[in-house]
Amino acid sequence: MDFYDEVVTLADRLSLAEKARLMEHLSSALRHDLESLDFQRMSWHEFIERTAGILADDPIERPPQLPLEEREPLE
Repeated sequence: MDFYDEVVTLADRLSLAEKARLMEHLSSALRHDLESLDFQRMSWHEFIERTAGILADDPIERPPQLPLEEREPLE
């Protein structure tokens, strides 16, 4: 018996609620895998176009400059 058949056998034993949870998990995992594959296949400029502005609601801010430390002068 291969792995797929084992999973099917175990899934058949699940209650209706457990099967629904399993379907939600598989759907989410499949969506994530397909999106990852889509990003891997796209050109770099298409990736930039699709992700530009993704942090608009949470912009990256640069903290204030720290003071420079005193060092010995060069000779």
